[in-house]
Amino acid sequence: MMRMATTGRALALGWLCIAALSARADTPLPAARDLQASAAQAAAHGQALVLLFSLPGCAYCETVRASTYRWLVRDGQAVVQLDMRGSDALRGFDGRATDGAALARHYGVRLAPTALFVGPGGRELAARLVGAGVSDYYAGEVDQALRTAASALHPGN
Repeated sequence: MMRMATTGRALALGWLCIAALSARADTPLPAARDLQASAAQAAAHGQALVLLFSLPGCAYCETVRASTYRWLVRDGQAVVQLDMRGSDALRGFDGRATDGAALARHYGVRLAPTALFVGPGGRELAARLVGAGVSDYYAGEVDQALRTAASALHPGN
């Protein structure tokens, strides 16, 4: 009887952990608000700012958000999401008002999801990732882009 109660508690604890992780996975990525400040803050921490261009309802976008970018945000990486057709006002890298659609045109982003790794001023520091990639390698490609971008921010380190 004691063993059964212990097993039941262990199963309940396991389900609670899964529920907690699932709830965290449903947390949206930060929306872009002030790219000038976000890029400066990321660079001050030795990071590129990741711009994730996506679309509402895009299953591929949700896949990369859940499998990669939410974990990066949780670990302290600077990531912001932009609706590539969106008209919500935000501050651009030059300090002027812009929106997701204008930035997508500026960078030539045509497919969702697309991730850019940028520094202050919005300069791309590593090769962008277009599409959801091959699931087994996508996170590795993101890690490589982040390392390349960090090296570009601080050459010689």
